[in-house]
Amino acid sequence: MEDVTLPVLRIPFPSRINPFEAAAAAHTTEWARKYGLITEEAEESRFVGESYARLVARLYPEASLPDLELAADLNSWFHVYDDQFELAEVGRDPVLARRLAERTESLLRGDPPGPTAGPVLRGLVVLRERMQTRAGDAWWERFSRNLRQCFNAAMWEVENRATGKIPDPVSYVDHKLDIAYVPPSFDLIELIEHFEIPAAIRFSSEYTTLQHEAGHVVVCTNDVVGLRRELAQGEFHNLVVVLKNAQGCTLQEAVDQVERTISERVDKYLAAKEALEVRFDILGVDEEVRWATRRCVAGLEHWMRGYLDWALESRRFSDLVLPGQVSSFHRELID
Repeated sequence: MEDVTLPVLRIPFPSRINPFEAAAAAHTTEWARKYGLITEEAEESRFVGESYARLVARLYPEASLPDLELAADLNSWFHVYDDQFELAEVGRDPVLARRLAERTESLLRGDPPGPTAGPVLRGLVVLRERMQTRAGDAWWERFSRNLRQCFNAAMWEVENRATGKIPDPVSYVDHKLDIAYVPPSFDLIELIEHFEIPAAIRFSSEYTTLQHEAGHVVVCTNDVVGLRRELAQGEFHNLVVVLKNAQGCTLQEAVDQVERTISERVDKYLAAKEALEVRFDILGVDEEVRWATRRCVAGLEHWMRGYLDWALESRRFSDLVLPGQVSSFHRELID
């Protein structure tokens, strides 16, 4: 690999962690074992080392233990599902990938899993039922719609890999939030906070900017921290690689450009945060709704800083896992 120095990223928000992390970790490992997402000792070691409970403990530092357990289970499922598209047979076969996306989409609509469903599909059904008992219809519709968009983005990645097509920067940035499951993950902030942001605020330019910029800070962070691992895997869905390919620059120049992008997006986020207070006044928002919305805004900041902290702590990006070295659940796609 071309020699490159990874930067110390500027994410100017407090580093926090939920005191229930250990309990959530024990729970989510047992949950993954119970539903067959991990079956062997090596898989469990990797699962524990990638520490999804620690991730959500950093993302939701004030969540209750039941809420943290749900978030840990969901994030565990996200990562196992994502690995199917990146590292297992599904990731090298567009037909299998489309079949998996179609099956998961049908489960989100409420369909039964079917007799051949295995760990990935049955795990999603369990999560669906747990979330629907806590969420209103509007939240679930938004979450499931956003998750379906993520499935389509995963398909886009698989098709690119099958043809060896490195995307251009515009297409990559357009898809990246969905590739990384950011929109449904940000939906979870409201579920954890037990509050749904009113439409007048949600669709304001200020709040949409906050979500957009925070999301891209997270995914750019992912691409910088995960660069060495993805290069070793031969993965080119990474903004650094995409920029290097499009601009003909060095890898270091592309890394430095992504670092600047993160700083610029943080600055845009902070400006939108100030502007949101003005929007509250324009809309005549009462203090209780302002307080709850500010907690959701703080949730975006926990995501930006917490994701960076976890990425540097987790074995997700330090341990090399090559295509074909993760368990494949493609057999559950056979009817």
